[in-house]
Amino acid sequence: MATHYTNGDRILQAVLADPKLAELGEYIPTGDETIVDALDSENTTIRAVAMIIDGNENQYTQKEIYTQVSNFLTSNI
Repeated sequence: MATHYTNGDRILQAVLADPKLAELGEYIPTGDETIVDALDSENTTIRAVAMIIDGNENQYTQKEIYTQVSNFLTSNI
């Protein structure tokens, strides 16, 4: 059975596949990441990227996305 990926999932997979980001974020991309799973990730980098993509998909304003991600990073780094 084939997995159905949303456009957001595909964008997430493409961003997380970047070798420099993976090294900086200390994760190994699998190529089957989803927004839902990434939003629950314990890895700060993966979760922050997912929050940006999810906010964009849900039509949040840039300010709302910035505030949400900034608050998350401030409390987790």
